[in-house]
Amino acid sequence: MASSSLIETAGTPAAPGGSVPQRRKFFLIVNKRAGNYVKWFVQPRIGEFLATEGVAGEVHYFFSAQMLKQKLDSAYEEGFRRFVVVGGDGTISLVASLLRGKECAIGIVPTGTTNTLAQMLRIPLTTRRAFEILLSSNCSKPIDALDIGGRLFFLNASAGLSSFSVSDLRTIEKTYLKLLAYVLAVARSMRKARTRNFRVIIDGEEHFIQAAELFVDNAGALWMPRYRTSEAQLDDGTAEVCYVEKGSPLELLNAVLDVLLVRKKRHSIRYVASAVSVSIDCDDIIPVQADGDAITSTPVSISVVPAAARFIVRPAD
Repeated sequence: MASSSLIETAGTPAAPGGSVPQRRKFFLIVNKRAGNYVKWFVQPRIGEFLATEGVAGEVHYFFSAQMLKQKLDSAYEEGFRRFVVVGGDGTISLVASLLRGKECAIGIVPTGTTNTLAQMLRIPLTTRRAFEILLSSNCSKPIDALDIGGRLFFLNASAGLSSFSVSDLRTIEKTYLKLLAYVLAVARSMRKARTRNFRVIIDGEEHFIQAAELFVDNAGALWMPRYRTSEAQLDDGTAEVCYVEKGSPLELLNAVLDVLLVRKKRHSIRYVASAVSVSIDCDDIIPVQADGDAITSTPVSISVVPAAARFIVRPAD
């Protein structure tokens, strides 16, 4: 992580006259339905964190977006500037969307199924160590986001096999089977993996693309940072438009190997262009996913928002 992209945020300020320093305030948003949330393991860590000397905080358990917005607005008015998401990528994107435009920093305690964004930001996947970062670091990193219908997403958006798979993903499977649930969802959706005709407008230029999978990549990685899907970076101000042409087992296997082996010469994943604005339409009305959630259907418009949110990270090595 480049140190030039880090921003020093206020630590615990010293009080005048040697009095007790002001306590750091954290507002925690906890998603108990996150894929790897385990109550009897996570809850004690939350208690330890809030009991730490110099820390003050409140906890909100996520139930609905409307209630969450009201809680976040109230917390901001009360002076909270550090918001901590105990959840996965979808919860993080929702919280960041609701805090959009506010001068604040977001911390992550990853309890989702894949926790890709946390890994990209080098945040530990263990609950205790993630809380330690929040206690020890005064640094935050601004990153870009994809704006889709007014909501922010940080990883990618796609239409095709992956979006059908996400739409077919069953909550109970995701809870108990973790990553295997995604494999099963892909298997169920294979019958829909056929080449479709897409009309894509990239920064005002029209493209006609035949693809079984079309994606707009903001993070450049899938599952883990080392599994590269494109050259996209979280803080470069653009996203990359890529596609896989055919839905045959061989083509999809090669696409997976492109990612896992980080092939310099890719066999199936094809790059189209870097962009700040992308509109996608298809001959068929098909679902669109972003950050692992089914969000809408084609046609869809996507725009890159530079430095859309700041996340609490550990200082650069």
